[in-house]
This record gives sequence, C-alpha cells and structure tokens, in this order.
Amino acid sequence: MTLTTLLFIIVFLIGLYFYAKCSDPKYHEGLTNNGGEVRCPNLLIQKGSRVYLYNSKLAQVPGVNPVEFENLEDYTEFLDWQRSQGIRCPVLYLQHSYDAQGNPVYKVRPSVSEPQGGLPPSTTASASNISPTITSTPSTQGNTAPSIASSIDDLIKEDSMNAKIMAPPNPKFLVDATRNDPPYNKNSYPAFDQSSFYVGTTTPLDKISAKEENMLYSPNPMDDNWGGADFTQSLVDQGYYKDNEVSIRV
Repeated sequence: MTLTTLLFIIVFLIGLYFYAKCSDPKYHEGLTNNGGEVRCPNLLIQKGSRVYLYNSKLAQVPGVNPVEFENLEDYTEFLDWQRSQGIRCPVLYLQHSYDAQGNPVYKVRPSVSEPQGGLPPSTTASASNISPTITSTPSTQGNTAPSIASSIDDLIKEDSMNAKIMAPPNPKFLVDATRNDPPYNKNSYPAFDQSSFYVGTTTPLDKISAKEENMLYSPNPMDDNWGGADFTQSLVDQGYYKDNEVSIRV
C-alpha cells in the first residue's frame, strides 16, 4: 500500500466520521424551521393599528397570505404559540409611517415589543466635536440697532468668529439644471426643490442662513436678530453688498 493510498483512506474516514457526528439534530441551525422554510413567514408590516404577516416566498391569498391581526397584542399571542410549537421564523419588521414632507415610508424596527421609534435614524456627532455656539442678541423688526457704526464693527467681528465655527454635517452642493449651462442663468437663485432631495444635508444656502443667524445683528429681515431697516440700509450704502449689485440697462 502506497503512502498516497493510505492518506486517501485516512481522509475518507475522517470525512465519514464528521458526517456521522454532524447529522445529530443538536448540530442543526436553530434560527430556521427545518423542513418548512418555504412555509415560514418572513415579513411583518404594521399599518396603523393593524398588523400583516407576509410570506414573500408564496403567492398572496386574501385571508391566508398575509395573515391579518387587529393589533400587535394579537400578533404577540400568535408569536408565543409559534414558539411553543417549536416554530421560529426570522421576520423583518416594517412600520408604515410618514416623513416630514408627508410622504409614506416604511421604517425598519428592531422589535415588536421595543420598536425604538424615538431614536434618531443616524448617530449624531460626539460632544467633543461640537463647537460652542455664538449667543446672539435678537432685535425686533420695528427697532434698529443702538449704534449703526458699532453694529457694523460687530458684524465684521461676527464674520471672523463664524469662520471658526465647525462646518455643518452632511455638506452637499446644489444640483440645479437651470444654472448648469454657463454662461446662461449665471448668479441666479436656485430653483425650488420639490423632491426634498436636500433633506438632511447642508447646502451653501443653509450655510449662508446659519451665518446670518449667528451674527449679533443680522441684515436679513427674515431673521429674529434683524438689526432693523436703517441697519440694513447702512450696510448697502457702505458697500457690504457690492458684489451682489446688478446693473440694468434702461
């Protein structure tokens, strides 16, 4: 008997021993329903108070697939009965809801008993990465700043302080087809975003708005800390908006 034949016999016997030991039911996967994977439901959708249990591997039949429950309590009782019969089916739990724009969405929840609906969808920045905010002194619309000259100095000082503020999260440039054709539509205002494409991101327009809100007195009448009409007019007269001036030929 050659050495190769002896090694082949040893490997064959080891494989036979491994197959015999692993055929024991205690080595089977415990997260699957052995012998009935096709009949195992795998999708749970909650719409309002009603709950629907689907099996995506089978055709949908009213009253059979999906199985309809009046509330989560009825489904919990059904789940307890399944486990008492040794049936354990991994199920993806989806909850029907609406986003801030009123669009219907399905959110993945970790558990029926603990959906954790109040947690944010993504992790926020750690406290060590958050820069201290600048406290602003708001001014009402009818009032002007105490001193226009000193307010302009404060405005310049606020600009230098705003430059040191950490950039907002998820920065993203504006994508606008109406301005992506130079030299046409140059310096025009971005078009209306009806698809909510920039929700959750920070665009250059958001940075401008945040910069004005952090000023001691804002030249923007839409801000709570607006310095007043005289304050804004003084900035125009001193050339603060010189780069934004447009000449119109009459």
